Amino acid sequence: MKQAIICVDDEDIILEALKDQLGSFFDHQYLIETSTTAEEALEIYDELKENGYNVPVVISDYLMPAMRGDELLIKVHEKNPKTLKILLTGHANIEGITNAINKANLYRYIPKPWDKDDLILTVREAVRSFLQEEEIKEKNAELQAINENLEKLVDERTAALEEANATKDKFFSIIAHDMKDHFGGLLGYTEMLSSDFERFGNEEKQTMVDTISDLAQQLYKLLHNLLEWANIQTGSRTFNPTNFPLNAFILDEITLLNKFAEAKEQTLLFKQGGEMMVFGDESMLSSVLRNVVTNAFKFTYPKGVIEIAVTQSGKFAVITVEDNGVGISQDNLKRLFKVNESVKTYGTNQESGTGLGLILCKEFIEKNGGTISLVSEVNSGTTVTFTIPLFGQ
Repeated sequence: MKQAIICVDDEDIILEALKDQLGSFFDHQYLIETSTTAEEALEIYDELKENGYNVPVVISDYLMPAMRGDELLIKVHEKNPKTLKILLTGHANIEGITNAINKANLYRYIPKPWDKDDLILTVREAVRSFLQEEEIKEKNAELQAINENLEKLVDERTAALEEANATKDKFFSIIAHDMKDHFGGLLGYTEMLSSDFERFGNEEKQTMVDTISDLAQQLYKLLHNLLEWANIQTGSRTFNPTNFPLNAFILDEITLLNKFAEAKEQTLLFKQGGEMMVFGDESMLSSVLRNVVTNAFKFTYPKGVIEIAVTQSGKFAVITVEDNGVGISQDNLKRLFKVNESVKTYGTNQESGTGLGLILCKEFIEKNGGTISLVSEVNSGTTVTFTIPLFGQ
């Protein structure tokens, strides 16, 4: 910031001497303003402040018309207590000096005629003291800002940790509840077979075994989702993006997925787009596609149709998975993709689901730089859309 010194005396010759001596010492780095009256000096002070100047020092004569020097320095003190005040006079007045000391925090009293070296030393030390105070003030403001930012950061981190813990607890609560239900069924059927094996006919046994198999598969999927989610949260899940042809990737996945379609006599179609090279983690994207398509199988009636389509939008490949199944209510739609929301649903063959697979899909897609969304209407079907960055984009 620019600096200025104000000198006030009713004699022009005194002002010229002050300006010459101070200006030469400070090498004209400071603006030396002069005034013959206290009233004008106060106006100059205000103008300097408005124009972005600091005024470290005001030097004033004691005896002046209209307003004495001590009265001027008191008014300057009211404007800014940090400005250092020097009283310069040939008429020592104990009352005036005492008044300036008590009400203006007078820095120094210098008698006339003054010693040039004493004057310069006094003003130099006053300026240095003022600038040190200003520097301390700035440093304190910086420290205050740093402390406030740190406090804000701590509050934000604390809130984020609390939210993460609540999310984790909710996730584990959902998983534990579902696993308990599945284990309850699994233990119930195995106990019946173990204790009364001979009592059941072959068809009943087959039904029980099939149910046990379904429960075991569902338990495995729950555990798989739990491990995948835990690995993501801890950073243990490695991210290994590569470039690969999208159509060939989907065709390979369809080969594995067709067995699920056949189990419910459903049709899985693939509407290929133009050949596109995408960039992403194949393992993660495979989990996403399988999860979305198996969900479509689950919530679509036998003989239903599931269609995978590929298009391009700007720098992204767009994959849609559309079914003509039971659809999802608007209430459940709002709760999807949220770990802290439990979405309990059943497929057309009473297959259970919690929506946790979609949470993993969202994590994986966002990790790969894409987005995922879902639209649905009850009894009309569901369409899941996700994007993958094109290679080289």
